[in-house]
Amino acid sequence: MYMTRIMLKRVPPPNIIHGIVAAAFPGQRNDKTNESLWRIDKLGDDRALIIVSTSCPDQRRIVDEIGANRFGVENDRNKTLDYRPFLGRIENDQTWNFRLCANPVEHKKQKPDDKRGKIFALRFLPEQLEWLDRQGRKRGFIVKGCDVIGDEWKVFNKVRIRAITFDGLLSITDAEAFRVALANGIGRGKAYGCGLLTIARVQV
Repeated sequence: MYMTRIMLKRVPPPNIIHGIVAAAFPGQRNDKTNESLWRIDKLGDDRALIIVSTSCPDQRRIVDEIGANRFGVENDRNKTLDYRPFLGRIENDQTWNFRLCANPVEHKKQKPDDKRGKIFALRFLPEQLEWLDRQGRKRGFIVKGCDVIGDEWKVFNKVRIRAITFDGLLSITDAEAFRVALANGIGRGKAYGCGLLTIARVQV
């Protein structure tokens, strides 16, 4: 597993970023490769592309398209790190700061005999937070406190995805399930910048 951060000069639509990220993993497009697990983060006045992947990406393909610096120009803010040692340090009862850009949805049956129902984006904060709580309990963590720091519609072609960015504090209850969530993401819309969960140490 690898985590990559690339500083951006521009942020194109999600479908364009998906294509750029996928091109950084040539010949490896299959269900076991997380080339589409990515997120755009705001770092001060800058924007960064964060990627978690099972193999090491070709940074050149991304930097040449949307990077803030030309490939090969020294820039310690662009980096790819081996994610496995970090994942190996995850244990039960740890507390971490977290960030997740997700697509909280619900299924509503239009007819009684519908098997699952139509997908609707959750509109209001209480139901979005309830969705996050349910996801956490299935994936090995409990949310201890959380704010919504981003709420936007990603609209392109005929696709509309509501992206909610959660920022808060969590406690790990099942380390193995939590490692899977870090590696594979949470929820829908992963190809378009949703689903990537990241954590950082709590500052004392």
